[in-house]
Parts: sequence; structure tokens; C-alpha cells
Amino acid sequence: MHWPFVVHQTYVRRADIHAPYKGQQYGGISTPRAVPGIFLFTGHAAGQIGYKDRTEPDGTLRYTGEGQVGDMQMVSGNAAIRDHAANGKDLLLFRQEKRGGLVRFEGLFSCAGWEIERQNGRDGVERDAIVFHLVPLRELEIEAGDVALAPAPAMPLTELRKRALAAAAPAAGKQASPAATVFVRSRDVRDYVLARADGFCEACDEAAPFTTAFGRPYLEAHHIRRLSDGGPDDPRHVGGICPNCHRRAHYGTDRVAFNAALQGRVDAKENAIQP
Repeated sequence: MHWPFVVHQTYVRRADIHAPYKGQQYGGISTPRAVPGIFLFTGHAAGQIGYKDRTEPDGTLRYTGEGQVGDMQMVSGNAAIRDHAANGKDLLLFRQEKRGGLVRFEGLFSCAGWEIERQNGRDGVERDAIVFHLVPLRELEIEAGDVALAPAPAMPLTELRKRALAAAAPAAGKQASPAATVFVRSRDVRDYVLARADGFCEACDEAAPFTTAFGRPYLEAHHIRRLSDGGPDDPRHVGGICPNCHRRAHYGTDRVAFNAALQGRVDAKENAIQP
């Protein structure tokens, strides 16, 4: 989905976000049902409820989940953030400088993982808080074809699939470099998808247009469920396709039907592969 929001431009939360897309109008996590996105708001409760969101030097945002009193649970909005990639949902982050003021769009993010941190709740009592590691997607460019320019990993397709499925799920626990972690996971997904394609476009069935210097058929990974996606995704919703079909999947007038047909082909392959 193409989002109309411009990075660093300000918006009226109710009129510009919730009026067209719905979702909860209050709180930090809004999960509208009818669109492939989750709206996150930071800064709105700083110093009031105890949330301690902060941006790290590498651009990663430590984003505190929802739940004002007592230990936070991995349910509702928190689970939506954790599972956003597998569920085909973009994470759109907005920053509110003052309560009730405009919100500034910070861009699309991907959840690299989460950890438990002790924080005070609204009642002043210390509790377990879920802190997500969110990575800006502009740093990733994971649909680029550079993975095809490296040697193909020497392992069975079933093992590549196992690694790709593990990569689709954000990890619990503190991470030294969330941005690097997301990039590695994305590579695992692409390695499997290209191996599954086996040199033939999963959309048009034509052979890859050329072979790279490493002897690898050149195909590209395309995220079927989220055209704006730049983070790790479930390999069951990623196709290995030729550059021409990749452009069609994004810009063709028939892109909705095209992506639906591609998903059907991927489903058939996945059903044949899985034990």
C-alpha cells in the first residue's frame, strides 16, 4: 500500500490519520483492521506515564509497549507490533512533541525484537515493561537484488526454509545491533525464496534473465502482502521473481490481481515443500 505521509511533515492525528484509516484515536498503538498498517505514536506520554522511548545512535528506536499499570503482556497492540511482518502490517511511526499537538511522521519501521525492562507504571510502581527495538526501513532496502550477486548458500532447501521462517519472527532479548540483526534476517528470507524459485520466475515461469558472476540465476525478492515493506517478512508471502515482473507487481495497472496470482503460486509451492 502507498501511504500519503511525508517524512518529517506534521499531521492532525484525528483528521489525517484516523478519519481515513480508523483505528484507536488515543494511546500509543493504533491497530486499524481494514488497512495493512499499525500507527505508532511516541512522545505523547513522555514523563507522564513513565514510558521511556528513546532513539539510539544507530537510529533504532526503543519503543515502550502498551499497558499503564502492572506488568505488560504480549497481547493486543504489543502482539500486533511483534507480529507485524507475518501479518502483513507496516509500522508507521509518528512523534508528538506536546500533548494534543500535531504529530510528525518519522517513517516506516520494522520490529527487530524486544526485551523486558523495569519501568515505573502510571501508579509509580515498578513493573516489567516490553521495549521493542524498531529499525527505520530506509536503512534496509531489502527488496534490492544484491543478494543475488553473492554465492548461493550451500545447504538443502528445507534447511534454508527453516532459517527463513525463524527470521520472520522478531527475537526476544537484548540485541547488540538491531539494525544489523534485521538485515541478516532479511538475507535469510531472500536466500530461501531465491532457492525455492530455482532459477525460474515464480510469477511468469520464465528463466532468470541472466546468470551472475557467481553462477547464480538473477531473480529478485518481492514482498507480496506489503508493497511498502522494507523489513523482514514471512517467506510464505515473498516471491522470487524476474526484474520485469517485479516492476509490474509494484506499478502495473493489474498489480492487485498480479500479486494475488503470485501468492497463489507461492502457496502451492509452500504446501508442496512443508512436511
